[in-house]
Amino acid sequence: MILVSELGTKKLALSDMRRELYTILHKGQVLAEGLTQEEYFDKLADLAEDFYSAGTPNPSELDTQITTED
Repeated sequence: MILVSELGTKKLALSDMRRELYTILHKGQVLAEGLTQEEYFDKLADLAEDFYSAGTPNPSELDTQITTED
């Protein structure tokens, strides 16, 4: 049981070292970049509200790029 716990801790430590950053694009234009996962989800929620209230940006026109930092 200790071995499993140590392995889980090591995996968690490795995932903490590699941080994913998100960039949101609309028709190739950067709307937001360098977002953490939490910021990315918040921005997507904001864009969804914009779409339902104003009709833009259309979700099918959005792209996401994910980069990994060491």
